Parts: sequence; C-alpha cells; structure tokens
Amino acid sequence: MLLNQRFTWGAVAIAMLGVTATAVARDPASAAQNKLLAKRAAEADCYRKLAETVYGVKITSDTYVRDFVAESDDIRTGIDTFVKGIRLSSPRYYEDGVAEVDGEVTVAKLITTLKTIHTKSYKGNRVTTTDIEQIKKRVQKDVIRVTGTGAPRPELPPNLPEGVEDIITPLPSGYQTTMRIPAIWRTVGPQARLMAERGAEVDAMRKLLEQIQGLRLTSDTLVRDFITESDEIRTQAQGIVVGAYRVSKYLHDEDLIVEVTMEVPVSRVLTKIKELHAEHYRGNKVTTTDITNIKKTIHREKIRATGSGVPKAQFLSRAASAGYEMPPWMSRTIEATGQATDRDMNTAQGKLKAARAATIDAMRKLTEQVYGLEISANTTVHDFIAANDDITTQVDAVISGAVAGPANFDGDVATVRVTMPAAEVWSVVHQQQTIISRRG
Repeated sequence: MLLNQRFTWGAVAIAMLGVTATAVARDPASAAQNKLLAKRAAEADCYRKLAETVYGVKITSDTYVRDFVAESDDIRTGIDTFVKGIRLSSPRYYEDGVAEVDGEVTVAKLITTLKTIHTKSYKGNRVTTTDIEQIKKRVQKDVIRVTGTGAPRPELPPNLPEGVEDIITPLPSGYQTTMRIPAIWRTVGPQARLMAERGAEVDAMRKLLEQIQGLRLTSDTLVRDFITESDEIRTQAQGIVVGAYRVSKYLHDEDLIVEVTMEVPVSRVLTKIKELHAEHYRGNKVTTTDITNIKKTIHREKIRATGSGVPKAQFLSRAASAGYEMPPWMSRTIEATGQATDRDMNTAQGKLKAARAATIDAMRKLTEQVYGLEISANTTVHDFIAANDDITTQVDAVISGAVAGPANFDGDVATVRVTMPAAEVWSVVHQQQTIISRRG
C-alpha cells in the first residue's frame, strides 16, 4: 500500500511539473515573463537575507542590531537605507526556472554606518559606539555574503526592508497577480496548509509582542522592563497584540514552510499599555506621558511581524512520498529555558538584570540545540556551517530572532523560556544545500 501511495503522489507531482514545463516551453513570451519574475523574487530574497543577517549581528552580550533598530523609526530607516544601497550581482538562471542573486557588504562598512546612525538618532544608554566597534570581534569575518533565490511567482517574500519594492525588477507589463499554490503544497492538501498558516499566525503574534516589548519608554526603560515590574502586567501582556490582523502570506516553493505577516495599529498598542499602567503599575519610573511619547519615536501607524508555520508531522510523509526530503525535526518548535539570579533580586532593577541574564542563558542553550540538529546521518547543522562559512551569520541571525517569554521569578531565581520554529533553520540550510548542488 505504501508503495502504491508513493507511486501515486510521485506521478501527480511529475505530471504537474510536466504540464508547467510544457506550457513554458511552448510560449516564449511566458518564458521571458517567468525569467523576470524569478529575477525579481531572487533580488527580494537577497535583500531580505541581507536585512535579516544585519539585524542578527550581536552588538553586546544581550543586544542585537534588531534591538537597536527597535529604538526608533529613524534608526530603522537608516539601517533599511543601508541595506537597500547594497549592490547585487547579475542573476544566474537554471533549467528549472530558478534565479539566484548574490549580495555582499563589508563588516567595516556596517560598523561605520551603525556608528553614524548611533550618533544621529540613538537616545538610549545601553549601546555605545565602543560596543559597535567591537562587532568586528563578534562577527569574526570581513564580509557578510548571502545568496537570494527565486522561482517565477508574483508575490514577494515578507519582511522586506523599506523601499526595496521600488528598486527591484518590476512585474512584467500586464501581469495579473494571482495566489499560486506550489507543487510541494499540493501534495499535502488544503487541511495541512491551513493548519500551517494558523501556526504561522501564532508565531507572528509572539514576534509582534517581542517587537513591542523592545520599544523604549524612557532613556533606560523598555516596554519589556515595564512588563517585568508587575505579575499582573506580565499575566495580561498578551493582550497588547489583541486585534492584530493578517496582511499577507507566502508559501515557500521548495519547503513546506508558510510565512504569515500580522499587523497591529500603534494606537491600539499604546491604549492597552496605558490601561495596564493605570490598573496595575505601582512604580514611579514610567508615566503615561512616557507611553504617549512612544509615538514620537516610531513614526509608523502599524507594527508588523512575520511568523513561520509548517504542517504537522503526519502530513510530511505525503510530501516525502512525492520525493521531497525534509528532516523529521522540521515541524518542531525548539525551546530552551535559562535561569539566573542577581544579588539585588529584592529590587526592580535586580529582577530586570536577572531576567536579562536568564534570557542570555536560554539563548546559549537554544543555540546548542540548533547546532546539534541532524541534517543527515553523519552531518549536523554545526558541521554544515563549518563547511560553508558564508551561512554562519544567517543561521545566527535566525537564532537571534527567537522569542523570549515573560520572566518568572521563584525566590531568588529568574526563569526565561525562548522558542523558535525549527522550520526557520531548515529554510536557511536547505536553500544553501540547493545552491551548493546547483553550482556543483
């Protein structure tokens, strides 16, 4: 029975691919359009990877560029402008219609840009220019390199830097945009796809909350610090993202990974934080005026985040029967718990320091788990990265995007749990495997 099922799904996939290939071959105009679409998607993917990698660069032991960017829209715009200014290579095309584009930037140029933005726009005190200069020691390479890939499809991946859509290859003239279901998703059926989309929505909501927690209230206080000060506020913090709604989704072509982008109005976020402040806050470091002033640093009307989702394990066997190989851990959520204490745990400041230390401990454990994931019988993610140095910063950037849960305090110990979808790691590794295979 298993043999028959494998034959059936394989035949369906081959038939679909055959129809597509025949249609493209018979229509030169369609082939030219597909080439433009593939180039456009590869350029967008390259810029997104460049931004993700830059955002994942560590500035201090517990601060990444993504945290620095969350300080204000002026900083975000400066980083996005820097990424958008990176020149890309000419595209390479393959027989299956896929295009590849390379992008690279020196670490020295990144450091210079960050220092300029810091001097011009930074209002906090957690990041100094000396910290930024130390990035060279943390990254341990001279150049950040990424490769973007794209198949012929009109919709672009989410999380593109601001302004990128205006500079990448435009859609072919007269092209009608429609949502396309990639062949790999047809093998698992609509139920699996809808479940994966729901999982991506939940992940996006967690990331929305994490992004909001990184917003600055005062020169030395973030929303995260405000939430940590009260058990009642921590319990009700999830309500900050109530009312978020979906704005886009993106189905990967070669993996059973769907990305959903969720958005929440800034006005709704501020209203909820003010409600929590009025009902439960007992300190004196944060005022309602501080909360209102958040709007001055984030000039956007909406806050946006993208989450990833995959079908449940029972659906992956269908894709495997159709010839798509994926590791069993792809559908997992990787999580790790960190603990720490501080000599001043009886004060609010001591609790915050302990919570940050616990988060660092959890991230270290999470990194160990990710690096230990098996890609094949004899190869782990760590082995693969060691043999392909260019993706080290990409994998580290994905890890840095893990979501930290609220800190729990039990006596003198703070506990923090961090989570991330394993699919995000697989997306980076599998795409690099495919690139290496094509070049080889």
